[in-house]
Amino acid sequence: MIAEQPTRKVLQALRAAGWSKLRDGAGSHTIYGCHTGKHDVSVPDGHRTISPGVARTINKAVASCDCPEEEDDNE
Repeated sequence: MIAEQPTRKVLQALRAAGWSKLRDGAGSHTIYGCHTGKHDVSVPDGHRTISPGVARTINKAVASCDCPEEEDDNE
């Protein structure tokens, strides 16, 4: 069973997975997406913790992002 998670750690995990902030959402939410823009997720980042259900949704979205990593053209 997944537990409540600190918002700061969830956002760090999103960024580490290559996701970035796309835009502000409604209220205290922010929309994050993978680098290709195929997948996005709404994160309630105005609170100290993220509920187990929202954390589960975020984890599923990150896991479903099978987009290839951006390649550096300077090689």
